[in-house]
Amino acid sequence: MLGLLSQVGPINGNGLSSQADILIGDFWTMTRSQVYRELKDLEKSGLVKGGPVGPRSSREFSITPTGEIALNSWLETGPPEEVIRFPILLTIRFGSALTPQRLRELLDEFQVRHRAKHEYYTQLNADMTAANHDPFEIATVRFGLLFEATVASWLEELPRIVPSLSSDIEHEQP
Repeated sequence: MLGLLSQVGPINGNGLSSQADILIGDFWTMTRSQVYRELKDLEKSGLVKGGPVGPRSSREFSITPTGEIALNSWLETGPPEEVIRFPILLTIRFGSALTPQRLRELLDEFQVRHRAKHEYYTQLNADMTAANHDPFEIATVRFGLLFEATVASWLEELPRIVPSLSSDIEHEQP
C-alpha cells in the first residue's frame, strides 16, 4: 500500500483499491476492506496521512516521510521466500478424486482463461514497450507474459504425466 501511495497518492481508499487492481492485481490481491483497514492502521502508525473528510466520508491519503522511510526499508530488506498458491495445482494434486472427464473440463476452462491472459500480456507488453513506459512496469508485465507461456507449456505436457487426460485436451502454444 505504501508503494502504491508513493506512486498514485494522494488518493481515497476506493481509488487506491481500483489502482491496486490495475497496477498489481494480476500478482497481488487486496480486497476493498483490506485497503480501508490497512489505511487506518498505517495512519495510526504515522506512515500515511489522511486528508479532510469529503463527500460520503471519503478521505484522500498520502504517504508521509516516515512512510517513505518504511517503504524504502521494506524494499531494501527484500521479499521473503515465495509460496506458490495456485488453485489449479490443488485440483491436479487431488485430481484422482475426479472423473477424467470433469478434470478435463476444469483444465479446458483454466486453459481458456490463461490463453486470454497471455494475449492480454502480449498486447500490454507491446503497447508499453512502444510507449517507452517505466521499465519496472514493463518488467512486471514481462513476468506475467512469461508466466502464462510457462502455464501453456505445463498444460501441454500434463497429458503425458497424467495419461487419463490425454484424450480430450487440445493444446496450442501461445
